[in-house]
Amino acid sequence: MRKYKRNTLVVIFILILLTISPIVLAQEENQTEADTVYINADQLEYKDETTILNGNLVIRKNNTTINAQKGELFREENKLSLEDKIEVDYEDGVVQSKKLTAYLENGKYIFEDKVVLNYNLEDDENNMNLVSDYLEIFGDNNSFNAKQNVLIKYEGKNFKGDKAEYDGEEEIMFLTGNVMIEEGEDWVKSDKAKFFLGSEDKGYTAEGNVEIKMMLD
Repeated sequence: MRKYKRNTLVVIFILILLTISPIVLAQEENQTEADTVYINADQLEYKDETTILNGNLVIRKNNTTINAQKGELFREENKLSLEDKIEVDYEDGVVQSKKLTAYLENGKYIFEDKVVLNYNLEDDENNMNLVSDYLEIFGDNNSFNAKQNVLIKYEGKNFKGDKAEYDGEEEIMFLTGNVMIEEGEDWVKSDKAKFFLGSEDKGYTAEGNVEIKMMLD
């Protein structure tokens, strides 16, 4: 009887292992792929613990593809410093700039110098275009901050300000500093503004020293 019970326990243990192993292996494969970066370039030079890359750089991580002409890879920091004709195609849109610092491990991307973002909203009919001197994209929902000469074009309006903060989860944009909202020859000026880019809630609010110019028909 004891031998029968022992054999039964062994069979149950083996069945549990067979059930768990595929799940664990699948999780390890997914994690490995999510943490993998692929880099292509025309030339590579390793010097002083820095990898120097030149010519037709293509960097791929998950759903993000980065194109550039030259850059440096700092392996210990998992950081890329890129410049010259940068274009990044990611899940929510496309970004172009002259400089990019990419922190590959935590998915933070800092764009500088003539930044242009074409952002795909959930409502595909109304995408958003942003121009600035500095743009930082971060987080799983690709939220971002922009500053210095910020100009946003959306639904026929121009939104200007010193700084923009976008909540990708809520699809809400916050503008602060010398805010101006232009629609044709009409405009609204204020200290800060909030506008809603979601498919359900649309429109904007302006607060602080609000001034309006309205052309009568």
